[in-house]
Amino acid sequence: MSMQAVALMDSPSDWEQDLVWRMSQATPEDTVCGVFFNGTLEAVRRLGDESAVRRCLEASGEEKFVDFFNYPIRSLLRMLYCAAGLLAPRYGGGEAVLRELGRQVNADYLASPLGRAAKLLATGSPRRMMETAPDIYRQTMNFGELSVVWTGLCSGRVVRRGDFLPAACHEGALEDMLSAMGGRRVEVKLEWVDGLDGGFAFSWE
Repeated sequence: MSMQAVALMDSPSDWEQDLVWRMSQATPEDTVCGVFFNGTLEAVRRLGDESAVRRCLEASGEEKFVDFFNYPIRSLLRMLYCAAGLLAPRYGGGEAVLRELGRQVNADYLASPLGRAAKLLATGSPRRMMETAPDIYRQTMNFGELSVVWTGLCSGRVVRRGDFLPAACHEGALEDMLSAMGGRRVEVKLEWVDGLDGGFAFSWE
C-alpha cells in the first residue's frame, strides 16, 4: 500500500497506517530536537547495518542532526517509517521496532547534557524522574503536552495530548527512563489512544 493511499484513511489500525496518518497531521512548524534523530539512527545501526542507517537518513530528507537543534517532526516520522519497515521482519514486527527505537532515543537523551542534569536532579529516584517528564517533553518538542498523574508511590499514568510520536515509541522511552533510574520489574502499558492523544499506565518496584 502506498503512503499516499494510507494517508486518506481516517482510522489508522496498524503501525504503518498510523505513522503515515501522523505525517499527514503534522505541519512544518511542528518540530523535535535532533537527539531523537541521532538516537534513532544509532538504534538502526545497532539493530541493522550501515546500509539501513543510510536509507533512514535519506528518508528523513536531512543530511545530519545536531542534538538540540530543532527539525520537522515529519522528517522523524519518515525516518521511523523507514526504520520500522526495514527491521520489522527481523525483530517481530514494526511495533516492536518502534518500541526499541523509543528506548534508544531515551537512552541517548539521558546521556546528553540536559539528560544528565535531569538525572542529577532526580537523585536516582524513578518517581522524581517521572515528575520531570513534562519538562523534558517541553524541552525537546514544540507541540502537544504530557502530564503525569500518580496512582500510588510507584505507579501512575502518563497522558499525552497533540503528540505526533507513535505510542510504541513512548512505551519504550518510558520503560527505559524508569529502568535507568533503578526501577525494577518496570511495566508500561498503553491504555487508550485517540488520534494524537493517548494514555499509559506505568509501575515499578
